[in-house]
Amino acid sequence: MSNQPKISALVINLDSAKERWKFQQEQLEYLDIPYQRWKATAVQDLTDREYEKWANDWQRKLRQTEVACFLSHYRAWQHVAKSGQSFLILEDDALLSQDLPTTLFEISGNPDIKYDHITFETRGRKKLISKQGIHINRDVALHELFLDKTGAAAYLLTPKGAQILLDAVEKFGAGLADALLCHTKGLKSMQAVPALAIQMDMAEHYAMPELQISAIASSNISTPANSKPPAKDLMDKFKYKSRRISAQLGMGVKQLKNASNGSYQKLMPNPNDFIYLNDLVNG
Repeated sequence: MSNQPKISALVINLDSAKERWKFQQEQLEYLDIPYQRWKATAVQDLTDREYEKWANDWQRKLRQTEVACFLSHYRAWQHVAKSGQSFLILEDDALLSQDLPTTLFEISGNPDIKYDHITFETRGRKKLISKQGIHINRDVALHELFLDKTGAAAYLLTPKGAQILLDAVEKFGAGLADALLCHTKGLKSMQAVPALAIQMDMAEHYAMPELQISAIASSNISTPANSKPPAKDLMDKFKYKSRRISAQLGMGVKQLKNASNGSYQKLMPNPNDFIYLNDLVNG
């Protein structure tokens, strides 16, 4: 075995989400993945000025919860860029496959795998990935990820990848955290197949309802009471619409560019690799 240091996890967690933090500690200790808590930015931490600074750069005005989520990831990216080390970044409702530790170890010890960002998650939507993948062990392959639409719950980020994201925010402004991970130009992304992580609110969708704890699975981002804020004026509406059109065109270009070597797939986790969680969830 190599003496390559283990990749550590940064777990984004609100001070108020104590049950989630307890669950993540138990899960990561079982998997023997080193970890540290990364304090999430709460809505209550945002001043009106800070909210307005970040809320208006995307394809619509962001909710306060979305700005707080963006800042939580953004500040984690700053930490990764400054540290000079790759980190596994987790949201605190992520469920992880028992194959993830071995996968992380083999990625860290393989200089032939070129990436800035690897997502381990699937969330019920098709992804455009390369037809050919790199088999890093008998169970898991890494495919180049050309087009994704959602997912920021479990991803590996290098210092170079973190800096690419920070530079994009500096140039273009804020956005939904998962949208920035999915669409930032110049970020070389890969996807684990099968998926090695899901968010807990997707457990029933992937035929693992026994792993869904309502207190943990409920979203901190989208709630009925948290409606989308309106644009300030017609000028803002025009800016948002222009950005949406530009984003759609960009996705179309990616589809055309990778039509021959890519394949749209709805990726699945292997439920057997999550069975160990039954004791943690129900214990």
